[in-house]
Amino acid sequence: MKYIDYREKRDHGTKEFPFAVYHVTDDHPRYNMIHHWHTECELMIVRSGQFQLSTDGKEHILNEGDCSLIMGGSLHGGVPDDCIYDCLVFDMAALLKGCPECTAAIQPMLSHEKKFSAVFKKDSATASYAKAAIDAMIAQDTGYEFFVMGNLFSMLGSAVATDDISVQNEVAVGDMKKIKKFKKVLSYIEEHYREPITLADMAKQCGMNRNYFCRAFKEYTSKTPVEYLNYYRIESACEQIIGTDDKLIDIAMNCGFNDYSYFIKVFKNHKGLTPRDFCRKSF
Repeated sequence: MKYIDYREKRDHGTKEFPFAVYHVTDDHPRYNMIHHWHTECELMIVRSGQFQLSTDGKEHILNEGDCSLIMGGSLHGGVPDDCIYDCLVFDMAALLKGCPECTAAIQPMLSHEKKFSAVFKKDSATASYAKAAIDAMIAQDTGYEFFVMGNLFSMLGSAVATDDISVQNEVAVGDMKKIKKFKKVLSYIEEHYREPITLADMAKQCGMNRNYFCRAFKEYTSKTPVEYLNYYRIESACEQIIGTDDKLIDIAMNCGFNDYSYFIKVFKNHKGLTPRDFCRKSF
């Protein structure tokens, strides 16, 4: 699942109906949600197991039935634990088009003027609307578009009415600047992960010295810059293993690993199995 500047560059849904759903299990090439961002909002539900979600450096634990709404532009990622989850990615502007009153009600969160926590617990009315929207999108029965949009409106209305969207405070200017800098680093990794990348290269992208950069980067992504780079490379390798007929050694080289033995070691550390075993499991 290749996911405020590493910006995910993909279309979700169609121009006429910009909504798309993704079902993620442990055999998905991007089972672990690598830190990323996109302009669309993302609504996720945990179907089983547990998911540790990080949004702009804040950690949340989602259990079975819990949902989370991630606003467009948020830097987010997460680690599933024996988890199956679904994500509905949608254009909030398209949903709220023609309804200025609704837009105004959540504008501080949309524009990131305020920090907020939008985790909807399993038994809440808000979570039930979120689940209904995702279920309708998956089933795609006749007229499903009405049920998707209707339940998303109901979810937002319920969240505002019951204070399920918990506004914490205004976002510090320094925090926003730091997040934007990290986005530049993620964008740089996305564009150059096939090439040799040093810690100095990454620190240079956000104008920080290496020591401070390492500490701050881990604060927001729960990984050191080198761990994240290897993580990104391994996730990209998994996509190529499933989506191409290329040899494993060629995939390793194409993902920035010049040493095939090191590729196997890093792959096993991240996935718990060798690339060859992953290949057999996927097919």
